Amino acid sequence: MAWDERIREAAYTSPSGTRIRFDYEDVRREFDKDGSAFNFPDADGTYIQDLGHSGRRYPLRLFFWGPDYDLETDAFEALLLERGQGRLEHPIYGAVDVVPFGTVTRRDDLKTAANQAVIELTFWETIGLVYPTRQADPASQVRQAVEDYNAAAAEDFADGVSVDTASQRVTLKNTYTSLIDSVQTSLQAVADVQDDVRKQFNAINDSITQGIDTLIGQPLDLAFQTSLLIQAPARAAASIADRLQAYGGLASSILAGDGANTSNESRANQVNRFRAADLTASGAVTGSIVSVVNNQFSQKTSALRAAEDVLAQFDAVNNWKDDNLVALELIDTGGAYQRLQEAVALTTGFLVEISFTLKQERRIVLDRARTIIDLSAELYGSVDDQLDFLIQSNNLTGSEILELPRGREIVYYV
Repeated sequence: MAWDERIREAAYTSPSGTRIRFDYEDVRREFDKDGSAFNFPDADGTYIQDLGHSGRRYPLRLFFWGPDYDLETDAFEALLLERGQGRLEHPIYGAVDVVPFGTVTRRDDLKTAANQAVIELTFWETIGLVYPTRQADPASQVRQAVEDYNAAAAEDFADGVSVDTASQRVTLKNTYTSLIDSVQTSLQAVADVQDDVRKQFNAINDSITQGIDTLIGQPLDLAFQTSLLIQAPARAAASIADRLQAYGGLASSILAGDGANTSNESRANQVNRFRAADLTASGAVTGSIVSVVNNQFSQKTSALRAAEDVLAQFDAVNNWKDDNLVALELIDTGGAYQRLQEAVALTTGFLVEISFTLKQERRIVLDRARTIIDLSAELYGSVDDQLDFLIQSNNLTGSEILELPRGREIVYYV
């Protein structure tokens, strides 16, 4: 495939999810390498401290033309005025999360080109609102964001799959059956920890598997039930580490699949398989999110580690999705993505905010043999309340419970 065959359609999707394509001329992108230069006496040369790089910038000159160019330009200008993060589909550099930044100019060539407008602006790549604060009720906002995602994902799935022919329905059914098996394999152990959660998880699973022949023809209902199935075990009383590991495992099993297969099956069937896998993998991210807001964190490191896990899982799923969209030459309207990105941002913000109120991890190395009783009294000021916690947080063995040896590293929280 030559370079000109790799050029994609150029478009911008606003924070509200509205997408408008545009024409363009020569393109470029820019970024800054951050660092500090240090010169030392009697030493030749300069030491450069590498501090990473800025987000990339995409200066563009856009063209709108035709009998309705003025209306199209007005609509595009309105998208640029929306507050928040949008999605640029660059013809050369791919899809990027961006915010229009700096001066935006519009020129209507009434004399030289009466049906043409030119807009010049720069899109800046953004990491998004990763750690938002000032939330009146952060946990409730996260739950609402997940519900908004469920609705948007169901609509995207229903709009994206094709079930017009018997072949399409059979292929989607087989794909879905396999994915539901993966969900059960990955999440059943977590759901089993709590009886009411186990019953709910099994009931939704039975509803899908027993009614799959009907639900295939009702993709909106099928998508909603799938999201509820995946998120149900997140409310179980299992440890947050076990829940995040289970959802991470589910996402990884899907991302390791064949994705957009290039076999001889029809394109519609390939798209159906991708849409079903995307719904399930993205659902795993929401499962991790629901796990977080249904957990009582007591340690700062645990909360921050959970934030990192959610971000890493979201990035992995999103990168996989982008690769498959390109392979299948599909255009993502961005509706579900925007809702999922917002839920992830709110979740990480919630975790970072509560981490400031949680206990900080400390470590010491014992300079002499100690008993857990006197060590607990020294570190925590009490024995009865913290003795079990000291044992569990350090994974103490039977002999260590009797006497901690000299040189043993101990973790405690203050």
